[in-house]
Amino acid sequence: MKTIINQVTCGIIIASTLIGCGTQDSESGNLKVEEGIDIRKNPIGAVNKIVQLSKNADKISQEVINQEPVPPISFQELIEYLPSTPAGWSAETPKGQMNSFGEYSISQVNQTFTNGDKEIEISIFDWAFNSALYAPFLMTTEFSHESTEGYNKGLKINDIPGREEYTYASKEGSLNLLVNSRFFVQIAGNNIEEEELREWWQKIDYQSLNKINK
Repeated sequence: MKTIINQVTCGIIIASTLIGCGTQDSESGNLKVEEGIDIRKNPIGAVNKIVQLSKNADKISQEVINQEPVPPISFQELIEYLPSTPAGWSAETPKGQMNSFGEYSISQVNQTFTNGDKEIEISIFDWAFNSALYAPFLMTTEFSHESTEGYNKGLKINDIPGREEYTYASKEGSLNLLVNSRFFVQIAGNNIEEEELREWWQKIDYQSLNKINK
């Protein structure tokens, strides 16, 4: 639960403090990536995006209200969607749990993979269409920030919204994507190259996650 709250809180702070915007499209293997607006590089585009978001706020709010939460799938089932262990890597035993807060429940699983000094942790959360979690996160995916120290980008990968961050000096980073406004997938790495985050995303069967009935 603490991990989820931290992710959403960080997203809200990022979205509210960024002051620049612009989009970039790129192809990476089978991935089509569209990056959020970097405000410092394109301030006019940023203002236009903020105006657009403001105009769409009522529509977004109504869609959120109309989306009914559902019971989350069990963490035992969710474990099946963690990736297989790649060659050269070792994996710890996957862990899972169910959490409830008020009338809502979520399930989550995670597993850590290591290869020498490299470490990747994969976490999958079933947010069960809880709008209090997914709506703020979706708003943050529209904006990006990059500096000499690293970057924190809103993006879409094959139309799946998310955020990607990476610190050059420490080689730490994470890629967070929201599948079907329900499944929050987090890939967090230490001592990795930045392209490895997206490589691990391709190891996850996110297409099957997207097909789970509402």
